[in-house]
Amino acid sequence: MEPDQITDPAEVSAAPKQAGAPWLPEERKLLGTMPDREVARALNRTEKAVRCTRQKLRILAYQTPFHRWTPEEEQLLGTLPDAEVAARTGHPLSGVIQRRLSLHICLPRPGHQPWTTAEDKLLGTMKDRELAQRLGRSEEVVKKRRRLLLIPHYYPDYRRLWLPAEEQLLGTMTDERLARRLKRSVETVRTRRAHKGIPVFFPKKHWWTADDDKLLGLRPDAQVAMLLGIGLSAVRHRRNQLRISLPGQPRKVTPPKPWPAEEIAMLGKSPDAQVARRLGRSITSVKTRRLRLGIASSHHRWAPEQDALLGKFPDWTLARRLGCTVKTVQARRAKLGVPAPRPE
Repeated sequence: MEPDQITDPAEVSAAPKQAGAPWLPEERKLLGTMPDREVARALNRTEKAVRCTRQKLRILAYQTPFHRWTPEEEQLLGTLPDAEVAARTGHPLSGVIQRRLSLHICLPRPGHQPWTTAEDKLLGTMKDRELAQRLGRSEEVVKKRRRLLLIPHYYPDYRRLWLPAEEQLLGTMTDERLARRLKRSVETVRTRRAHKGIPVFFPKKHWWTADDDKLLGLRPDAQVAMLLGIGLSAVRHRRNQLRISLPGQPRKVTPPKPWPAEEIAMLGKSPDAQVARRLGRSITSVKTRRLRLGIASSHHRWAPEQDALLGKFPDWTLARRLGCTVKTVQARRAKLGVPAPRPE
């Protein structure tokens, strides 16, 4: 009895066909209808041979039908590995990775516990540290999850009214110490103090009052420092700031140096720097006096015969001859396009 002939392609030997094996019309019809890997598995050929034949016949590669992401599918991102999400949702692995990165979702770390809806509802209802201990998570993870969901931090006393006795304690101690004493948050104490215009508690800084200022100049600085319990340098700095002299020592005021008529006559005839150097005064003093008297600054007015001298003598020689600065000569020569004289 002859053995039955095998007609089912699935029952063909699992040995792959040779690369040069001819393609049957039925095999060519499968190209592009499914991924090249599946076609190669069905036809018992290599994936490279299937891809080369498909490209040679100008057949487009199989494209997975577009599948929109649902909110339920997006909730799986980051809670499971990308390969498992792709297997559950039917999206390609590359699509899962691209979607996760576009939503700024990180891969789960080893030992990661996905957040449940009940845990998300607890965010913001207590301090992050207390919730972290309750859920068995780190405080940083709880804080990051709360910020990701745009949930404000726990603020239990934002509606708790301030009593007059509590407000009197503002600024008398550090905000952290007062917050512990009043059982409020540090941010609440700091905001309330700033709203009342109360400065920050700084024990080393002395806040001067009108009565304290009255002691300055009546007694020596050492006695004032002892009475107020502050340093000597602080008393001296405050007294100098208010321009108060020591007791029995009137403040010395240096009278300004008078301007004789011959010095005033020199203003505006030469540059301020030259006048200041000749008179032994500062440039600021000369300039201020000239402007107060309404005298214009000296500007050399060039005559045609003076322009003719440019380039024939060195700049410093011509400046001394004309009674102006070297920069004035150089600027005039550059404006007229006259080259500098060659050194002999």
